[in-house]
Amino acid sequence: MIDTTLAKRYAKALIEIGQANDALDKYGSDLVALTEIISESKDFKEVLLSPVFTKEDKKKIAGEILNKIGADVMVKNFVNVLVDRERIDQLNGIEAAFRSSVDEIRGITRGEVISAQALEESDLTLVTEALSKMSGKKVLVTTKIDPFLIGGLVARVGDMVFDGTIRTQLNQLKESLKG
Repeated sequence: MIDTTLAKRYAKALIEIGQANDALDKYGSDLVALTEIISESKDFKEVLLSPVFTKEDKKKIAGEILNKIGADVMVKNFVNVLVDRERIDQLNGIEAAFRSSVDEIRGITRGEVISAQALEESDLTLVTEALSKMSGKKVLVTTKIDPFLIGGLVARVGDMVFDGTIRTQLNQLKESLKG
């Protein structure tokens, strides 16, 4: 289970070092790469989380993986600290807290746009710009396709949800006709 307070504390420490070394982007990409490898490799995840392996074995194997992906030495040291303190199980939460904090520092928020079919790049740009104006921050969006939507789209930014689907519009029309 991820302890968000703990994850934020570790993320904050790595962010402070990253800011001092002007390496926030590198640290972030290294953390993402490592968490993806862990989620894709059941064996690697088992090595890191199993009490059967010694801390030295875990650090050695993680170090080899980090070398292969070209991770910064500070990220390697950070992972070693997590292994030493038996906090490596918190890595996903730390990565999420790191990303969130860096976004906050840069005035960025993340959003999601769900549509019935893929949006044209120009349409996605218009939606992104509108979301940025409404939120007052630069919005980075991910897109998803939901073939069950009749048409239109749903956009989520933080705790705001903008539902412009045809289904919702039809339901609203139905309710107003019931009057």
